[in-house]
Amino acid sequence: MTLRILIDGRPLVGHRTGIGVHTAEIARRLGGHRLIASHAAIADREGLDGCELRVDAAPLGVIWQQLVLPRIEADVLWGPHGTLPLAGDVPAVATIHDFTSITMPGRHRIQTILSFNLFIAQSLTRAKRVAAVSRRVAEETVRGFAIARTKIEIVPNGVDELFSPGGDEGDYILYVGTLEPRKGLDDLLDAWRSLSPRPRLILCGSAGWGTKIADEAGIEKTGFVDRERLRALYRGARLFVYPSRSEGFGIPPLEAMACGAPVVATRVGAIPEYAEGAALLVEPGDRDGLQRAMQRALSSRALRDELRLAGPARAAGYRWDRSAQLMNELLAEAARCA
Repeated sequence: MTLRILIDGRPLVGHRTGIGVHTAEIARRLGGHRLIASHAAIADREGLDGCELRVDAAPLGVIWQQLVLPRIEADVLWGPHGTLPLAGDVPAVATIHDFTSITMPGRHRIQTILSFNLFIAQSLTRAKRVAAVSRRVAEETVRGFAIARTKIEIVPNGVDELFSPGGDEGDYILYVGTLEPRKGLDDLLDAWRSLSPRPRLILCGSAGWGTKIADEAGIEKTGFVDRERLRALYRGARLFVYPSRSEGFGIPPLEAMACGAPVVATRVGAIPEYAEGAALLVEPGDRDGLQRAMQRALSSRALRDELRLAGPARAAGYRWDRSAQLMNELLAEAARCA
């Protein structure tokens, strides 16, 4: 029998950030009939050709999730945003990316805090299985919500085959990610300004909230870019820097490594799990340590060449096909619990 999979498509509304990428890359590779439902139109449908899309317009995603989503028929529901509709009897799998709206509420919009914090505990209890993007997130789920470890499976993020080495080293430092407080951009700017010599800095990503970066000589803000442009930026970076203060996983450093960019990143989320020994890692918030790591890499072509070789080899162990296979197994297990 073909499994009818219902996917909460809210992470796909608007530009795809980390959770949106996770949702799209796994959804495109799942077996069975995939229905992606959402409260607003999904403009970016790349990779979703094999999925059915449904929109039931609602002013707020959380209202749609709790009142409309439970009424859609399916064999199993996947909640890639962590929370689930509390009503309804469709067995479900919830994916947990992080708990930063609970642990760092000052770094999130009030809408995010309310839609996640009010529903996460009951969602984890309701879920038949829970997918965590890293070992750290899995342990936080066990400790914070008394969820049985046997209920949780690690389903990591991955890298699409598009992201691969190529091209020549450019003359810029690159950051990729949403421009918002928890990404540590103030740390990056402080470290960058103290470099000597100082390559230009490219900030690639959509403007989030709470972070305003003034126009300054040597800084280029690209806004959101498509995947081909993103690959070119990764490939040409003299150095990729990811100074995040908090992550569940952290996809951009992994993509940068896959493209052969030398990476400096903070020890947050899953970054130490996949990057230790293949990138330069510093503690979050350590501006002096960040500056020293950046200066060290910029001053040594041999070190950059070493990291350019190590990155793709490490990233090869993280592919979306494997993540989708794990999610297929979880969804099938949950469906059998109906």
